[in-house]
Amino acid sequence: MMDKNKINRRGFLRALGVSGAAVALARCGAKSEEKASDAPAGTASPKKASGEMTYRTNSVTGDKVSLLGYGCMRLPTLPESRPDGDNIDQETVNRLVDYAMEHGVNYYDTSPAYCKGFSERAMGVALSRHPRDKYFIATKMSNFSPDTWTRE
Repeated sequence: MMDKNKINRRGFLRALGVSGAAVALARCGAKSEEKASDAPAGTASPKKASGEMTYRTNSVTGDKVSLLGYGCMRLPTLPESRPDGDNIDQETVNRLVDYAMEHGVNYYDTSPAYCKGFSERAMGVALSRHPRDKYFIATKMSNFSPDTWTRE
């Protein structure tokens, strides 16, 4: 005799799928923090203009961070390297950062391992041309060996 409290694999997956669909449907109707604060309680929030950046508010600091971040793993390069091995096209990086800032991106993600160690420096140059309180930058530790620039 089968216990009513036990569930087989198929039943579990069915329940998981139904609950996942319910959560997805509920999230579709959820408002972002910024949108929810713009509208009075019980009213529909106004739609954002096409192309306008969406921000999330840090509940601890109150900082508004762009939902879209700028990843710095693949920066544009020049065909030839300078004597120090850096071949990042700084002028193009500056223009790309300016464009991102103009369109509301204020979160930048880099690492010492990106672009053979030159990503952080290039982003520092590009971002230093903007007020420091207008952007957030994240960097991380990596497991890349500077000797080989591989993950091995």
